[in-house]
Amino acid sequence: MSAILFLGVAIGSGLLSIFVALYIFYMVNKADEGDEKMREVSALIEDGAYSFIKVQYRILTIFTIILAVLIALIFRDFGIPIAISYFLGSLASMAAGFIGVVVATKANRRTAAAAASGGLNPAFKVAFRAGSVMGLMIAGIALVGLGSLYLLWNLLPDIIFVVIPRPAGLWEIITGFSFGASTVALFAKAGGGIYTKTADLSADLVGKIEHHIPEDDPRNPAAVADAVGDNVGDVAGTGADIYDSNVAAILAAGILGAGIDLHFAPALPFALLPLMIAALGAIASVLGVFLVNPKEGQDPGPILNMGTYITTILFAVFAIVTVIALGLSLIIAGAAIIGLLAGVFIGFTSDVFTSDRGFAGFKPVPKMVESAEKSAANLILSGYSYGLLSVVPSVIGIAIAMVVSYLLGAGLEFGEWEGGIYCVAIAAVGLLSTNGMIMSADAYGPIVDNARGVIEQAQASREAIIACDKLDASGNTAKAITKGFAIGASAISVLALFAAYIESTDTLNIVGIEGLTVVNLADPAVLAGALIGALVPVVFSAILILGVERNSERMITEIRRQFDEDPGILAGTSRPDYDRCIAIATSGSIRELMPGTLIAITVTLATGVILGLEALAGFLGGAVMAGLILALLMDNAGGAWDNTKKIIESPEYTTYEQGTDDWHRVHDISVTGDMVGDPFKDTAGPSINTLLVVITLTATLFLPLIAEVHAWLAGLF
Repeated sequence: MSAILFLGVAIGSGLLSIFVALYIFYMVNKADEGDEKMREVSALIEDGAYSFIKVQYRILTIFTIILAVLIALIFRDFGIPIAISYFLGSLASMAAGFIGVVVATKANRRTAAAAASGGLNPAFKVAFRAGSVMGLMIAGIALVGLGSLYLLWNLLPDIIFVVIPRPAGLWEIITGFSFGASTVALFAKAGGGIYTKTADLSADLVGKIEHHIPEDDPRNPAAVADAVGDNVGDVAGTGADIYDSNVAAILAAGILGAGIDLHFAPALPFALLPLMIAALGAIASVLGVFLVNPKEGQDPGPILNMGTYITTILFAVFAIVTVIALGLSLIIAGAAIIGLLAGVFIGFTSDVFTSDRGFAGFKPVPKMVESAEKSAANLILSGYSYGLLSVVPSVIGIAIAMVVSYLLGAGLEFGEWEGGIYCVAIAAVGLLSTNGMIMSADAYGPIVDNARGVIEQAQASREAIIACDKLDASGNTAKAITKGFAIGASAISVLALFAAYIESTDTLNIVGIEGLTVVNLADPAVLAGALIGALVPVVFSAILILGVERNSERMITEIRRQFDEDPGILAGTSRPDYDRCIAIATSGSIRELMPGTLIAITVTLATGVILGLEALAGFLGGAVMAGLILALLMDNAGGAWDNTKKIIESPEYTTYEQGTDDWHRVHDISVTGDMVGDPFKDTAGPSINTLLVVITLTATLFLPLIAEVHAWLAGLF
């Protein structure tokens, strides 16, 4: 089958996603921007977000150029193609994040204006459509980027390769593209997470607990920084994260498929099939976005879930029809559908543990409200315990998806291991195939959160605030669900990358070392590698959370200073110095994210160099196991604590009358729980997803160097 067919569908569907996203952005941009006060508040948020992105991207560009040069030197003959791929992957990831920030900062005031003039339904439509711009854009950029890069290295004329040889291991070269996307995503997610939770924690502690002023009150100096953080953390960071996971899943399946294609003459399309599957998901996402059209008065939460379910069904139909049309086994379509169903199940689990609806009488968040009425200790213990319990169904779902897809693939004609692990990789691609819809729902969350802040700071009507509160609550749950998708995707795609790493040790034939086929956990070096790997996400999480804590101390000191030196701020007669808090969040977040990122990459390389390739495989396995559990725990516990606070702040909470001493006591306890959960769910937890991809790609990309240095060291002793 012609490779042009597969690449044409991939690039074409990617361009379709991008063009539809641009059209939706045009329509959103035409919406009413609200009154002068709304535009003023939104402009402050927009300027702060651009300021952070400018600083972060300047540092990232320098880092990317330096690493690209090192890659070009280290990999000798193939260094320049890998370095170019790495640089393009980095730029694409930065573009995905920047587009998200542009859209979100323009949509918040339009959502607020719609809530003020029309209520819940019009505001939901504006916010979701704006979120879909981000979702469809990252799906389109991934497909166009990977498809175009494949064409680039295949179709360039021979004269280009006079100085350097034409790359033979094409998917290994494209690993550089994914590595660029993942390193940028790690910086974006970790840095944005530290920024947003620095501001959120500081605003809550000094504003809500110490002075009992509302969350987005314009008197709070951290209010604008908090709103900025929603954009740079939850939009730019999460967008880069989902984009990175999608590219990594396609890459891993492509590497494994390329190994299978070697057994057939002419080659079958297994290397390019992942791109085709992702393209089908992009088309399903485009249709799904337009089918999310709630009726007046409908709860936005179930509508968002329904959009995900519709997109899933469309993708399943497209996958089955395409596989039949290509004359391939339906097992492959089944593996993709199994992966997507696993994602839906993980999302459903997150919904049960983080929303006020629960499932069949099991309602963790309402139970946590009761715990908050007792004491802060009760609330922390219940939230942490429910977070631990939420890991169980998700991990079981991921395990079932892996085993079933492997068993299905083991029956294919090209061998049990190759067929089985290829279908696991296809399951990962299937899970992320509808990332356009997944990210649409995720980006909706920070947009409505910002809109709520704009509404309050613009002193709009109580009805508009209540409408935005309902949107915000559904946004919290939507973010928890999409983070569940991302975590599940990272687990399955990292397993596929792990298999691609083992495949690479065989096909590269580096420095005469025999490739790996089995990793023996009884080997002390392998077990040591697994233990070291399990420590990486633990230490990485601690570094990020401590970074939030240290940076928030600086901002809390600044907020208290402003209140003490200018009593007119709390009286409402003086304007706070918002810029000072934005500057603290920006500089601190960049400074705090560097150690964890560098440690993760350094430890990965050191483990392989010192202990060997098999121990490095154990290292990757240990990191995935510990990282998956930690990420699920922190994501769901944090979301549950947040929505516990939301319930107590809502008019539906009737145990204590708002404004009374008892209500303030319970509210302060819920805010404390939320402050613990914030760095869990928005900084450390989601950053683990990207961390796992980064260390696996580091092991795969630098495999020749690791093996060569290890062999040299072994010769010395």
